[in-house]
Amino acid sequence: MSTGNDLNDSSFLGTAGTTAAAMIPFTFPCFQCGVCCSVYQVRIDTAEARAIAEHMGMELFEWAGLYCDPRWRGTQSHLIRHERDACVFLERSRGSKVALCGIYDVRPSSCRNWASGVDKPECREGLRRHWRVGVSPEGQLEGTPKALAEFRELVRKLQQPNP
Repeated sequence: MSTGNDLNDSSFLGTAGTTAAAMIPFTFPCFQCGVCCSVYQVRIDTAEARAIAEHMGMELFEWAGLYCDPRWRGTQSHLIRHERDACVFLERSRGSKVALCGIYDVRPSSCRNWASGVDKPECREGLRRHWRVGVSPEGQLEGTPKALAEFRELVRKLQQPNP
């Protein structure tokens, strides 16, 4: 019996006749939609703030003044500021579906620990908003053949080892 998450299930991507080799697995890497970066405002401790500031060649006080939310009253932690409705470090090229973290190498632990998945509302919103792909109640990706093919190609690229 198929659960809808099986790579051998030809309806997994909502496209009958797709072979298992052409399908993407139920779990997939972060597809860099940036929705989680727009929904959550990240709180970091002073050690993480200092590491990011140093990586950017700045003193902590200067960095905090530029990149932290001034409304945050914490003294042992900082709240990374949002700009243009997302984390100040989120970078998106005009017209691109992909958003990248400008401090990826030193991103906060809460960002490093984020696990993408079709079970997360943020990831579902990213699929819908940027790739026009939905998720059925059974967990199957749904959309036009073109939208599913574009998303499948993105996932293939993301799964390739970096040279």
